[in-house]
Amino acid sequence: MDLSALRATGLVFGILMIVFAVVTFGLYYPIWFLRRRAALNELDSPRKLPTWPFVVFIVWFVVQFMLGAAAASAPLEELFGEGAVLFLNVVQLAVGILMLVQSCVTKDILEYHLAGPGDQVPSGLLAETVKLSGVMTFFFQMFYLQYVINRHIAS
Repeated sequence: MDLSALRATGLVFGILMIVFAVVTFGLYYPIWFLRRRAALNELDSPRKLPTWPFVVFIVWFVVQFMLGAAAASAPLEELFGEGAVLFLNVVQLAVGILMLVQSCVTKDILEYHLAGPGDQVPSGLLAETVKLSGVMTFFFQMFYLQYVINRHIAS
């Protein structure tokens, strides 16, 4: 397969990921990680991706859905009180940070694997290693990680 065909395939998969994320109302995010977790954990890296953070995300998604259905069109503050809504917002923030941390763990796994085989990571100024962007990981998370997988591992 030539380079242009690989790029076109990557573009199609990128568009599909965006469509899946929108159609599933964000549930595709933990599913993406869970589907790739076994393969990521097989890469040459001492860090591994646990299952529990993504289960927490899915449980939180279900709780939010049930709360939204229970509240219908009324504000949550009226139903549960302001203290409960503040607690729910703190939990939402914690789950979001947990998912961001898992993206960074995945970035570290990919970087370590792409550094080369063996237990030693090359160091020094002249070592050729693939350095993934922390900024891109922060802003684009699974989309950037899939791009890295397509570009450096799948091809």
